Amino acid sequence: MKLRFAAAVVFALLLLLLNAGHVESRRHRDSRQYNMFVFGDEFADTGNYPEADLTKATRAYYYPYGSNDKVHGATPSGRFSNGLVLSDFVARILGLDESPPAERKREQDGVDPSGMNFAVGGAGVVEGTSEAPNLGTQVNKLKRLVKHGIIDDDLTDTVALIAFSGRRDYERFKDMTNIEVKAKVQDVTDKIAEAVDQLMDMGVRKVMVTSLPPLGCTPWLSRSEDGVYDGKCDSQKVSSIHNEYLEEKVFQNEHVFNLDLKAAFNHYAGPSPRSKQFKYRLESCCESFEQSGYCGQVQDGEEQYSLGSKPDKFFYWDDINPTHAGWKAVVKESQESIKNFLDI
Repeated sequence: MKLRFAAAVVFALLLLLLNAGHVESRRHRDSRQYNMFVFGDEFADTGNYPEADLTKATRAYYYPYGSNDKVHGATPSGRFSNGLVLSDFVARILGLDESPPAERKREQDGVDPSGMNFAVGGAGVVEGTSEAPNLGTQVNKLKRLVKHGIIDDDLTDTVALIAFSGRRDYERFKDMTNIEVKAKVQDVTDKIAEAVDQLMDMGVRKVMVTSLPPLGCTPWLSRSEDGVYDGKCDSQKVSSIHNEYLEEKVFQNEHVFNLDLKAAFNHYAGPSPRSKQFKYRLESCCESFEQSGYCGQVQDGEEQYSLGSKPDKFFYWDDINPTHAGWKAVVKESQESIKNFLDI
């Protein structure tokens, strides 16, 4: 009996040491132990979209995505950039090395003590698919994991990040009337506000929500059919209305932080940027030969895209997502405000 008890004690100690080592590998030393839950689309996804043969939706698992990602061996990791993405850089402010792991990897790796990432490339706040579930479905996944005891129900020291590019929800806005646009924006921002309320009802104390970046400045919309970037950054109505509604519905709450992508993107990639950090502000570093194509596209063994030789000089990586350097600059601009918000 004594031998069995001693063996059990040794086993328990080994488990504690292993878990401690796992946490330390994801955290910086002397940091406040915040957990983090991430929701959103390709701005925040770290590998939730199902891996499959190369398509526009799965491109983040293929070269040249991840080609400058030293953290992951300069290989694709499911991130929609040449390196790290928004959720990774925000996580570093919280004392983590990178974003918590993608929820898709939970069954293989278990639940990481640092939290979990539910964001999926191609998802929308309202719009979604089975492969790229919308915001409400992502939040419901967290609810179920807490309900079944897979994730601890004490979310006191938890931060949530909600980050969307607007690409999925507003992809057809140019064909919509003003009334239709406002109705759509109303629906999208209502769902964001609802998600924030649900997270706080679960016990999450702090929520960061991204404002909508200037869609008209993205290569998605600023590139003409003949491949020219005129720098006018038209079509800003949706972003303006969306952010006005968010201000009314979400950002009045002192426990919600406006991660202001509109201001940051205008700073680094707008028509009259104050910053000279990026030589190429509107152009994609990885640009498809055809406007309807995508970065990384291969046809009959031939690459259907061009790739800039100095990614750090580009703000945008593909038609809507920033480069590693772009995201780093964006988050650095809000770093002190985020620290003050989180009291760290």
